[in-house]
Amino acid sequence: MKFLEAKVYGIILRTYAYLEKTGRENSFARFPYLHVLTGRLAEEGTANGKDEPENRYYKLLRRLDQMAETNGECRSDCAHHMDRVLYTAVDLCLAVMQVPEFAAYLNYYTGNKVTLQLAFEMEGIFYPDYNEVLHRLRLLQRICRIDWKKQPLPFATIEGDNRLYAYFTGADLPERTCVDYAEWFLHKEYLHPLFIRQKLAEKAAEIIENGGRLQIAGNGGGRFLAKHAARLLGRDLLLINVKRWGERFLDESEHILSELVREAFFGEGIVCFYGIGKEFLHEFGTGGKEFWQAVLRPFGEAGIPLIFCTEYRICLPGSVPRVAYENTTRKEREALLSGFCGLYGFSLDCPLYSVRYRLSASETAKAMERWRYAANSGREPEEMRFSRICYEIVCGSKEKALGEVLFPKIGFSDLKLPAEMIRTLKHICCSASKGYRIYEDWNLKGQYPYGRAVSALLAGPPGTGKTMTAHVIAGELGIPLYQVDLSHIMDKYIGETEKHLEQAFSFAEKTNMVLFFDEADALFGKRGEVAEGKDRYANMEVAYLLQRIEQFEGVVVLATNFYQNIDRAFLRRMKYVLKYEAPDQAIRRSIWESCLPPQLPQEGLDLNYLSGQFDLTGGMIKNVVLNACVQALYEEADLTMRHILSAVSAEYEKMERTAAPSEWGEYGYLLEEETPGRESCV
Repeated sequence: MKFLEAKVYGIILRTYAYLEKTGRENSFARFPYLHVLTGRLAEEGTANGKDEPENRYYKLLRRLDQMAETNGECRSDCAHHMDRVLYTAVDLCLAVMQVPEFAAYLNYYTGNKVTLQLAFEMEGIFYPDYNEVLHRLRLLQRICRIDWKKQPLPFATIEGDNRLYAYFTGADLPERTCVDYAEWFLHKEYLHPLFIRQKLAEKAAEIIENGGRLQIAGNGGGRFLAKHAARLLGRDLLLINVKRWGERFLDESEHILSELVREAFFGEGIVCFYGIGKEFLHEFGTGGKEFWQAVLRPFGEAGIPLIFCTEYRICLPGSVPRVAYENTTRKEREALLSGFCGLYGFSLDCPLYSVRYRLSASETAKAMERWRYAANSGREPEEMRFSRICYEIVCGSKEKALGEVLFPKIGFSDLKLPAEMIRTLKHICCSASKGYRIYEDWNLKGQYPYGRAVSALLAGPPGTGKTMTAHVIAGELGIPLYQVDLSHIMDKYIGETEKHLEQAFSFAEKTNMVLFFDEADALFGKRGEVAEGKDRYANMEVAYLLQRIEQFEGVVVLATNFYQNIDRAFLRRMKYVLKYEAPDQAIRRSIWESCLPPQLPQEGLDLNYLSGQFDLTGGMIKNVVLNACVQALYEEADLTMRHILSAVSAEYEKMERTAAPSEWGEYGYLLEEETPGRESCV
């Protein structure tokens, strides 16, 4: 006979004997099936030899005994009966699970199913101390379900379930089921190596082994570190995502935690809570006091080790040891990228990408996993494709609402500027992609502990190419452009503008986007004397910007039409200042050529005349070409000089500029001709 079968038949016989002693004779008469089952025990005897369920049974009960000793001794006269009371209660639950008729039997003769009162009485204790009852119920709660609402507590129903039976039979291995907000990591599962901070995992494992509690504070990589610490200890890890709880935890915290404690107790694992941020804790009062009180007590009583993965600035109550998982350095990011390249078998320019993308360890892992499947897809350049992946990983941030994320596909060949300015722009791109060598390989980081931003101020009249330059810088670097929307940044409430600016800078820094402020004089204007309260706060905004640019480690581009309005302190912090002027004739001709591709149906366009006769900026030329194309499309004709001159005239009127007849030159007669009309463009 197997162990569990013998246990069930044995407890049924013991219950029958107890009822006989208490005056309820011949109780099997109404339940003959129980008589048949217990007869098998008499015929076949008890279990022969030890099997796995027996080992697991006694191991589980011994752990409950150890918890009782750890949490305090029972001081009543019945203390020496503690082991037998627990064993009897568990045996009764097993019997009810395997033999449903036994539940009806108990209910008929005792008025209840399995209760602690019944277990005490079967051990000869008819009036147990109330503290003894409460103490044992808390122990049994680790493996059974307790109906705490039923009063008095000695008669609270105790029930086993599939989880308890699965544990005894070993059916929970190798796969385990759990609640929807938690999952098991088995320490024997595959886990790729820690490419950085290996000693941190050893330290974490040592803290857990000695103290049982640990906080891993950081903004990425905490769970992976916890997995490696659990592996070093040879224990499984129950990962719990607190973000999935939401309002449910507020209403059902006792039930939720009871389920998790049971799961962790059965699995003999370490519990790791992750996703703990300030927004989550805010729902539980100051510092999340209610959350910590609700969580620490039940797991502590069960002797289950705890790991809390939190945001960097969160401090746990009490004296929980803390391991800080700080932001990755450039060399660590390079090591991560190199490690994943070796793991997945592909190559990347790891030193370059370690500069461009300031992702956490976990975000780097996600990016490389996606790159693993996207590396050979599409015709997009490698740099931009990888940028898209990195952006998508962090695009859930609210900061993106403060501006527009663009993926430019233009380069220096599309920019019509003097050669000296193009050379300066190439220096800017070189500084952004390879500048780390100056600080690391050439050992100048000590002389430049701050102010490492690649910052450029583009100043000049409208339409001279400032915005396009910002797009070209991003396109040449192969990274997105984060164009800030000033209407979302600036706020009339004190402190909100600075808050929005911090979000924009942090978002651009983390995703390595080119941070672009157009019309920058609105934010970076000169500070003035404090005449009234609003002046003081306006000066504070400028002072904050000065400080934030000093701390920034990415690429920031400012564009303004009013160079003279920019605060001088900003100019000192700009690595590069480019002053734009109206293009000369040669540049104007190249702009005309770029705006008139071969695919455009055209006839008789004199580019020498257009570039020499009209001193238009690049933006104005684009407007002229577009408006002229609309006219030609309306007439269903090729683009001619007449369309171009008509659009130039409209551009002049828009700028409130009067052109003398001599300014039109040899083609001026075209404006005097009557423009063919149509009743409809259909």
